[in-house]
Amino acid sequence: MASNEDTQSVAIGPQPSQVTDTERLQKLNQDLENIPLFMTHLPTDDTNPAVEALKSLISEEAPEDMAQKFKTEGNTSFHRKHYDRAVAHYTHALTFDHDNKELKVSLLTNRAAANLELHNYARVLEDCKSALQIKSNTPKALFRAARACIMVGKFDEADECCEWALRLDPESKELKKMQDDVSEARRALEVREKEQEKRENARLEKREMVQQAVAIRSGLSFDLSPDNKKKRDLYAWEVSEHCVELDRESAHLLWPVVFLYPESKESDFVQQFDEAMTLYDMLATVLAQPPPWDNQQHPAYTVDSVDTYFLARPLGGVEKDERLVKVKSTMRLATILENPKYNILDGIPSFLVLPKSSPFTDQFIEHYRQQRIAHGSAITKSDK
Repeated sequence: MASNEDTQSVAIGPQPSQVTDTERLQKLNQDLENIPLFMTHLPTDDTNPAVEALKSLISEEAPEDMAQKFKTEGNTSFHRKHYDRAVAHYTHALTFDHDNKELKVSLLTNRAAANLELHNYARVLEDCKSALQIKSNTPKALFRAARACIMVGKFDEADECCEWALRLDPESKELKKMQDDVSEARRALEVREKEQEKRENARLEKREMVQQAVAIRSGLSFDLSPDNKKKRDLYAWEVSEHCVELDRESAHLLWPVVFLYPESKESDFVQQFDEAMTLYDMLATVLAQPPPWDNQQHPAYTVDSVDTYFLARPLGGVEKDERLVKVKSTMRLATILENPKYNILDGIPSFLVLPKSSPFTDQFIEHYRQQRIAHGSAITKSDK
């Protein structure tokens, strides 16, 4: 019986390969390089018959035939209303070099037709121009150029294209209809331009009437935020999205006004606040129902339980220059806005609304008193 020392270890079953995955992949790539269909570079010698067969197949496809094949693909896509694909096929077909001018013109006019459907009017005009440079008597190119010209509002050029095309094809009903389309589009544009001019004149007239109404209220003073100071072509009252308007019947100014509620960090926007109304009248409407953020059972914000203030800031001043000014709710808006301390910022008056009896109101007023102690009392009654 042999001892353990004399017995050799014999492996049983399949053994793991000593070749790594990287080496196997490199070997596979090398093998594929010998197969013509998978070659990344064609060999320079002529010893591989399969490669030579593939070369001969490629060389047998004439450029004109290849262009015709892609044209057919483009036509198929066009009829299926796949216009972007049609453009791609026609474009590919145009890359082949051959001497068939008719085919080149056809490809250009076909691509123009597809781009018409895609609303690429500049490309339509480019292709029609190229087609006419190859063959000047091409009605399709003129027809499609005319259509593109109509769509971009070039009616004189559209008329010229139609007249040129009709000299080539005097009996064409399509071209005659196109001429009618040009005339109709021109008339429609003239109508739109007149309507636009009328609207613009009305806007300018209304603007100047508002400016005159603002100007005669000599007590009004306006200030602008840094961004709005750049709007030099606008009056100070019209720099914001919402502007003061003039009621022609009453000759009253209707102001956009913001009510701010500092305690809740909420606000209300009134688009047209008649200058003849009092703050009380407007707040009676705004606070007719308790705001959603107020106590619904015992609201703190009612027309009779609040006071109204504005922040007086000198022209060109900054936040630290502001003073809190209390105004009587029975005062008309026009009177408040002509207060010498009131500067209308960015054309929109704003007011602070605070409960008459509230720890927050006390703190709020105290904040301004402490912050503005160097400038005198932080809270001032309105002069008027």
